[in-house]
Amino acid sequence: MSDGSSASDRSSDGNTSVLLLAPSHSSSDDEACIDMLAGADPSAASVVSVTLDATPDERLSVWRRETEDACPNRARIVDAGSGASPGSQAVASDEFPEIGIDALPDHADLPDLGLSIACTLGGWREADGRTTVCLHSLSTALQRFDRDRLIGFVDGLNRLCERLGVAAHHHLDPGEHDAETIATLRPLYGSVVEHASDGGWIVSADDRSSADPSFRETSTPPGGAARTDPERPETIPMPYSFGSVIELISDSRRRTLLYALRANRRDEYCLDRLIDLVDERERAIPRREPERSREELEVSLGHVHLPKLDDLGVVDYDTDTGIVRYHRNRALESCIRYVETLELG
Repeated sequence: MSDGSSASDRSSDGNTSVLLLAPSHSSSDDEACIDMLAGADPSAASVVSVTLDATPDERLSVWRRETEDACPNRARIVDAGSGASPGSQAVASDEFPEIGIDALPDHADLPDLGLSIACTLGGWREADGRTTVCLHSLSTALQRFDRDRLIGFVDGLNRLCERLGVAAHHHLDPGEHDAETIATLRPLYGSVVEHASDGGWIVSADDRSSADPSFRETSTPPGGAARTDPERPETIPMPYSFGSVIELISDSRRRTLLYALRANRRDEYCLDRLIDLVDERERAIPRREPERSREELEVSLGHVHLPKLDDLGVVDYDTDTGIVRYHRNRALESCIRYVETLELG
């Protein structure tokens, strides 16, 4: 039922993912968006705003209007296709220095988008405070990407946000889609907030456990469609869900470990050798400038990242002997190669 309350009241049910059903670019859509992003204290909010059609300046203007120019604690705008000029993006970032902008290339695909979001959330993981994500909008994404691939992307992103304790909402204009499309998307979210004709909001909870995107069994390796990957491999079975891949690449040290495993011809390592390889690669990346000891690196790999890779079946890690056996998969390695190209050039 419609109770006329604000859209942010949905947070009381503990759900981290919300499907926001409202007419695109309407005052109600804008108000609900910023209500969820800013919370009670906009200056304490850490925000990731993903835009597929509106420019960064346009999304920033919505924030400024609804919060009366309050500056967030920190924010990142991921521009995934607005076509904004560099000058426009510079204006947005100059006015609010705390806001960074990641302008993806025109040919960016879902893996590019997922990497940008995951890297930002991974970098903010240890920070205090409330982090929120806005995806604006699913209606535009459904026009640009294959529906099954987009469903898998949404499912993976929502599960990542749930694991990190990040609140997320995704915009969808119900007037632009048939009932079947909306019904397919609803189970991917913890709750659905729908604008009612009387101006209120209808809030309903959904069971995400019933969602089982078809692409979770196989997917086209992202490098196969990317201009940065000249090899363009054929479709290869991917034994890992999209959410698992996003989780794998969301941590910079785990990415370095994966880069090292893919690049070396050996499939079996002792822990000390892997520590050397990761240490060498980390120190060769100027942007990271690691200030840590070898002991810290050993603890990080041995107690966090290798167990994670073992859980997902990427490696077999024997904690007693320190032996690591790497299981190569061409689809995953294509993804890793693509991510490494994006990050390191």
